[in-house]
Amino acid sequence: MVGAIGVGVFDWLRRRSRLRAKMVGWVLLPTAAILAAVGIVAFRASQRVTEDLVLDRNRDRTELLANQLSAELEGFAQPLAFLASSATDGSLHELQVALDREWPGGDLSAFDAGVLVLDGDGTVAAAVPNWAHLYGASFPQLVANEPGTASERLMLTDILFREVAGMDVIALSHPLSGAVDTQSGKAVGLFHAERGATRTSIFYRQIWELYIGRRDTAYLVDGSGRVIFHPDTFLIGQDVSHLEGVKEALQGATGAMRTTDIDDRDVVAGYAPIPRTSWGLVTEERWSDVTETVRPFNRFMLILLALGVVVPVTVVALGVRRITRPVDELTRAAEEIAGGDFSQTIDVRTGDELETLARQFNAMAADLQASYAHLEQRVADRTRELSTLNALAAVVSRSLELDEVMDAALSKTLETMGMEAGAAFRLTDEGRLSLIAARGLSDCFVDRVREMDLQESLAAEAVGEATPVLREVEEYPRGALKDGLRQQGFRLVISVPLVARDATLGVLNLATREPRLISSDERALLASVGRQAGMAVENARLYEQAEAAAATAERNRLARELHDAVSQTLFSASMIADVLPRLWEKHPEEAERRLADLQRLTRGAMAEMRTLLWELRPAAFLEADLDELLGQLSRAIAGRAQLEVILDVEPRMEVPPEAKEALYRIAQEALNNVVRHAQADEVMLSLRRRGGGIELSVRDDGQGFSRRDIPAGHLGLSTMRERAKGIGAAFRVESEPGKGTAMTVFWRGGDG
Repeated sequence: MVGAIGVGVFDWLRRRSRLRAKMVGWVLLPTAAILAAVGIVAFRASQRVTEDLVLDRNRDRTELLANQLSAELEGFAQPLAFLASSATDGSLHELQVALDREWPGGDLSAFDAGVLVLDGDGTVAAAVPNWAHLYGASFPQLVANEPGTASERLMLTDILFREVAGMDVIALSHPLSGAVDTQSGKAVGLFHAERGATRTSIFYRQIWELYIGRRDTAYLVDGSGRVIFHPDTFLIGQDVSHLEGVKEALQGATGAMRTTDIDDRDVVAGYAPIPRTSWGLVTEERWSDVTETVRPFNRFMLILLALGVVVPVTVVALGVRRITRPVDELTRAAEEIAGGDFSQTIDVRTGDELETLARQFNAMAADLQASYAHLEQRVADRTRELSTLNALAAVVSRSLELDEVMDAALSKTLETMGMEAGAAFRLTDEGRLSLIAARGLSDCFVDRVREMDLQESLAAEAVGEATPVLREVEEYPRGALKDGLRQQGFRLVISVPLVARDATLGVLNLATREPRLISSDERALLASVGRQAGMAVENARLYEQAEAAAATAERNRLARELHDAVSQTLFSASMIADVLPRLWEKHPEEAERRLADLQRLTRGAMAEMRTLLWELRPAAFLEADLDELLGQLSRAIAGRAQLEVILDVEPRMEVPPEAKEALYRIAQEALNNVVRHAQADEVMLSLRRRGGGIELSVRDDGQGFSRRDIPAGHLGLSTMRERAKGIGAAFRVESEPGKGTAMTVFWRGGDG
């Protein structure tokens, strides 16, 4: 609880950042913590002392009550001892007479369930009441040998449930004194152990007399943990051996403990064994009743604790208030300064540390006012620099045209640096500077510097150091470059290397007619400009290399296509044309057939060439209808492979460019697979509207294949499947060995 209070106070101090509150809090917290600790310790100590006293008291009282109960039980044994002594040399008839004389009105009347005389085998020799009914009955459990003698231990049994004449009883026995007929048997007195017997039984009445007047609960248990006596008579006979106090009492221990009763209430339980028996006695007192006497003391402690907190807070608050007034004034002035008013000053005359703090505050306010003016200029300069870099980054990212990028970079850099002219050069592989862009220079000077050796300019030094280099024109070596700069009136030149990936790719030269100092921040800006522009040069170089590589790859692909298709077709046509005149003279029929082959090859070659031309011109390819493209493709395949291609294509379908190209490429790959693998005589290429979409199919009568025989990663099928997936089409291939192959693509985007 103290921790929770402390956390709450600290949170309040954090939210309410006033010195007065903090001073009150820091004085209050230790005091409150000490008082709370004292209160808690005192409270717990009082509870501990109370608990120890109650435990000692209940232990002693329970032990005393157990001894008293043992004495009472011993009194019940006296009439049995008298009866046992009268059995010496007596007959069974005499024993029965003695029983009838003393029960129920005599000394044996305490045994409300009757008295039995048993022989050594446990057979009833005499009994009251109804001895004739019980005569000859055997109760060996009542004559079982017990450890010790009668003088050492009262021979009391646990509750015998329905074992004697159908009753729940407790048996108290005493050995007979050697009667002839009884063979050293026992005299046994029986007490009713039933709920209804508690009001009439002398046995229970004497136990009640020991208990009357006590606020706690006392109950008696037998050796098996069953209740013999309890104020709540409904508990008599129940098993309570699971209770901690009962366990300890039955083990022969004497003491007291904090525990719970049978109803799970917090109690103080005293426990003790009944001397000379196997029974135990347990007393229980509610803990709430025990602590009732110390509750006023606890309330008094809480009142003292509250006073210990309230009084110091009041005193400290009044004392701190006078101290914190100058601090409040200082806080107000600081808030005004935080709002932008640096003219604030405060006047404190306390002659202590607060007055010194006020003087330092006034000096700080004056310094802040001066620094703010300088900071505004720095922010403006930095904003201008960042704007330049952002503009350069935007130009570099949106274009790969080097001339456009470098012209924009040069223009923005001249504007930022306040210079009149400049030129951007690219460093060639031969170590020369090639002009890319120029601003503020005469045409004559531009022509002079369009191509020049690196060593002729200031750029050589900048490239060597990879940092911006500043030189006055008069420091240049004699030569045409220096003369040209002089003629245009330039007096200062800055050369900025264009760097990318730790390599210098060019320079950016800036010139001004008015000499000026270049700050370290401006040098850093120029270095950043050089890196940004260098990336533009590098991107342009990589783009040129990529274009060259793409052109080479396209030339190689066209060469392969021409070799694989057109050139072979033309070679075949040429061979036929060479032999055709001689064949015509000798075999006219064969010549006619060869002439038909020549026509087919010629048409196929023309179709192949037209297909290649379409692929070289993507715009023409996209403008053509899909049925026209597929027709051209089928003629090219038929001419090349001597394969009959049946074309069934619905004309003039409106298909988006991406779907058109994908369907065309799938058909092209499928026909190429037929030529290479199917060994077919005939193939059908079909394109039809079907089921709200477009269906493309290629079916051949070739040798077919089994899916198990397709090698992993087969590029033809995987490529067609990926193209179909790219436009959201369904792709299916069906084939069996010897039954041909059917490839189908269904594209639902062709609806309408």
